[in-house]
Amino acid sequence: MASEFEHSYRVGVAGLANIGIGITTKDRWEDLETTLSVLSSRGLSTLETIVIDDGSSRPAPPSLLERFPWIRFVRSDRSYGLIEQRNRLAGMMKSAYYLSLDDDSFPAAGDLGEAVQFLEGKRDTLGLAFSIVLRNEPLPSPVLSPAPVRYYIGCAHLLKRELFLHLGGYAANWHYGEEPEFCLRALHKGYRVYLYPGVVIRHNRSPVARNLKKTARYYIRNEALVGLCYFPFPYSILRFLNTLPAILRNPEWNEQWLALIRGWLEAIWCSICWRRLRHPLPLEQFRAWKKLPLPPQGTNP
Repeated sequence: MASEFEHSYRVGVAGLANIGIGITTKDRWEDLETTLSVLSSRGLSTLETIVIDDGSSRPAPPSLLERFPWIRFVRSDRSYGLIEQRNRLAGMMKSAYYLSLDDDSFPAAGDLGEAVQFLEGKRDTLGLAFSIVLRNEPLPSPVLSPAPVRYYIGCAHLLKRELFLHLGGYAANWHYGEEPEFCLRALHKGYRVYLYPGVVIRHNRSPVARNLKKTARYYIRNEALVGLCYFPFPYSILRFLNTLPAILRNPEWNEQWLALIRGWLEAIWCSICWRRLRHPLPLEQFRAWKKLPLPPQGTNP
C-alpha cells in the first residue's frame, strides 16, 4: 500500500474541517477496506464520513466496523442504486463540502485543503474534478493549472453540498452517466466545474458487482439523451446519430453490441416521455462548453 504513495506529492490535511466524505458500497467490502485504510493513514479520520451499504447480500463485517469507529455506517434494506444513495448522502451530511468517493477510489496525492480554498473563491463554480489514475498507473507530474472542464468524474469529486441539493441533485431516472447530465443542468443555471489537478485520485476499478450489459445499455442511452436534452438543434440530432457508431468502435464496449443498440433505441422513447426535461443551452454557451476539455481519467491527457 505505502509504495503507491512514494511520490513528490503530499496529501495535505490542513483546512479540511468543512469537508465531509460520502461513499456508497455494495458487496465490495475488501475494496472499501482498502479505501478506508488509505483515508485513515492520510489523517482524514477526523472528517465527517458516511458509508451507505446499498443492500449488500451480507452486512458489513464486524471487524470492519471495529477497525474504523469514526465511520458512520448506514445499511439500506434493499438496493436503491448509486444515484439515489449519493443524493441521500448529500442530504445526510452537515459539512459545507461533499467529497464523493467510490468504494474503490481514494486520494493518492495533493492537498484537499487547498482544493477547498480554491473552490471557496469561485462563486460560479459548483465543484471540482480531480485527475484520476487507474490501479497500476504512475501519478502524473503536477504541471497543469486549474481550469474549467465539461464535467467531473463520478469516482471522486468535490461539491458545494448545499448548491448540489439546491440544483436538485442527480436525476433519479438517469442511472449512469449522471455527472455530465447534472453538470449541464448546473451550467444552464450559470454554474461550472473546474479541474483541480493538484489532487490526484487512484481508482482501483473493481469488476465486482458490475453488470456490463446494464452498464452498456444505460451508458449509450444517457450519452444520447444528454444531447437530446441539452444540445441546441441541430447538434442534438447529430449527437444522437453519432453516439451508436462512435461507441461501437470502442473495444471496451463493442462486445455488448446488443445492449448498446437497445439503449440507443431506448433514448428515443425516453426523449419523448421526458421532453419536459429538454433545456437546450443557448448556442454560444454550448459552443463554449464544447471547447472545454474532458476531465483527465486514466491514460487520458
